[in-house]
Amino acid sequence: MKLILDNEDLTQKIYEITEQNCKIKELENAVGLVECDNKFDSAVAIFQALYSNAKAILYDTSHKYLDINLKEQMRLPLLKNCLKEEKFCGIDYDIMLFTSGTTGMPAGVFKTKKHIQTEIEVLAKLFAPYKITKMAASVPFVHIYGILMLTLAKLLDIDLRFRERFLPADLADLADKNTLVATTPLYINALLQMNEDYDFGGALFVSSTAPLSNISAGEFCKRFNANIIQLYGSTETGGIAYRKNGENLWQPLEGVICAKAKNGCLHVRSPWVSDYSYEGKLKRIGGEITTFDEIEFIDDKFELKGRQSNIIKIGGKRLSVIQIESIIETHPKIKAALIDIVKNSDEKSLKDENLLVYMEGEKPATGELKDLIKKELGVINIPMKIMMVEKIPKSQIGKKIRNFKSLKLI
Repeated sequence: MKLILDNEDLTQKIYEITEQNCKIKELENAVGLVECDNKFDSAVAIFQALYSNAKAILYDTSHKYLDINLKEQMRLPLLKNCLKEEKFCGIDYDIMLFTSGTTGMPAGVFKTKKHIQTEIEVLAKLFAPYKITKMAASVPFVHIYGILMLTLAKLLDIDLRFRERFLPADLADLADKNTLVATTPLYINALLQMNEDYDFGGALFVSSTAPLSNISAGEFCKRFNANIIQLYGSTETGGIAYRKNGENLWQPLEGVICAKAKNGCLHVRSPWVSDYSYEGKLKRIGGEITTFDEIEFIDDKFELKGRQSNIIKIGGKRLSVIQIESIIETHPKIKAALIDIVKNSDEKSLKDENLLVYMEGEKPATGELKDLIKKELGVINIPMKIMMVEKIPKSQIGKKIRNFKSLKLI
């Protein structure tokens, strides 16, 4: 397996992943930071850590809180500079990752090689019908999704191509028959907004980090002659479930046991749910966790209703603002949407909450948005106040940062 970086000047940087190249005696039992300065070096460092039995702590250096906390307060060295054993938490792990922290401070999550190996074996089985012979990735490798794609390529023994700065159109040069493209809804929606129509020859696009609307998924498959498998999960849980193309319901991955907890949220148990997390102190997870996502089961599959904090009640119906945002973002004039919930003080009103809809892009007519929403959710009058903003910030993996105070109105 080779890592192949396509540079902007059309040259390539190549690194072959073998035990001889990656196993470094000085790193054995060492604990240190792997920074996200660039995709290529972080990918190489991850494989070096795994082959050398080092404990790698992966993080995005653009997150200033993490950068300061890990380097200055916890005084953790860089893995490449570690020449001796360093102790951290005293538990068995191989990689420490961090949650995105889009709605708060990131939490550290510990993964072992066994966690990763058991999950990618299930993913390889899921993707087997597509006869994958090569991979391309637009995602960074210091998050769980990126690590799974890296190690999946190694398991399948196929080359993985990527770029440091991935534009949506770049996928057109990499994706064709028997190609797995690891990407996000951000890139898929960006391709849908382009005028060009590409033929991806039945390539498989794997999308994670956030749900993709049924409308967008179906349109993408039809317009670009491609397949989509969406993966639903988190840093702590790893992959939980998947759905294909324009499907609405989620199917639990093989080996994952899903149940509905008393509070209506999804409870998950699987061989790759983390055993520990770190939020200022060690916290035991124990291989099972209750998420904050409300669900409804339909036979052996389930529908995601949305996170507890992002569920609204309108006319007796419970709706997810994330779902409404995804629907709004299918409008060609809208680059991104972010919704804040405002409680209705009138107890007699059927509209328990009102929505403040922040949008990046060109303002559409209110009727156009309502028609879009009704097409997906049925005839329901959702009270919305629209405000245009300069930009809706996103994390490196394309997740919207839900900090409403930072938005600049236009």
